[in-house]
Amino acid sequence: MKHMRGRAAVVAGMLAALPVTAVQAEGSFTLSSGLDFSSGKYGSTQKTDTVYVPVIGKYETGDWTFKLTVPWVSIRGPGGVVGSGSDRVTIGSVSGNRRGTESGLGDVVAGASYTVFESGGWVLDLGGKVKLPTGSESRGLGTGKADFTVQADVYRSIGPASLFGTLGYKRMGDPDGTDFRNPVFASVGLAHRVGATTTVGLSYDWRQRLRPTSDEISEITLFASHRFSDQWKAQIYAVTGFSDASPDWGSGIIVGRMF
Repeated sequence: MKHMRGRAAVVAGMLAALPVTAVQAEGSFTLSSGLDFSSGKYGSTQKTDTVYVPVIGKYETGDWTFKLTVPWVSIRGPGGVVGSGSDRVTIGSVSGNRRGTESGLGDVVAGASYTVFESGGWVLDLGGKVKLPTGSESRGLGTGKADFTVQADVYRSIGPASLFGTLGYKRMGDPDGTDFRNPVFASVGLAHRVGATTTVGLSYDWRQRLRPTSDEISEITLFASHRFSDQWKAQIYAVTGFSDASPDWGSGIIVGRMF
């Protein structure tokens, strides 16, 4: 049985990437897309609104999973808030530079993971990903630098419920004039099947602060997923944050088709 995570692993990763458990066929390809909206002040007196529309291709073969996320991003708000989803960062003063609205290609993310252990309801995946600097740095759609991530994902199935957790490390690319720390991040959550085709759950995500003056990421996501057929599934979710590094609130939907 293969397992798939979303926001901390679609946006990170669902629209980043809300846990769902599903049986995947050998050599299967899934194409997904959706809409994510988030809003927060991120330490400013003004809010920044972000729309994130990813196209996600995922290929699974044996114990390997490969994923590519190509996003379109629209950011409206003061300068300083750069990027979107789990790759959102604050550079300089959030309230200092008015930017209005900028839209376009965001940072493309490519990743791979391998199931190293699966027995007795336990699953352990090890993986890595790279965020490519495809989003415009001058327009605030990306940092202009590549980031590299390694992480471990563990899952435990107990009847209709599944516990899951992530522990990872990110090597940040530093934009000109900015010195980011390389943070540790983690998440933990619970998913529960409601009938044969519907899953509901809750996850908590945390990440170390990137600079001495910035906050840690701290946020909770509620989600529900439904499988309409062997090929089609959809997820909806809502997010609330508890720090200046997280959005005040957010929500989204993603629809996937397996081939």
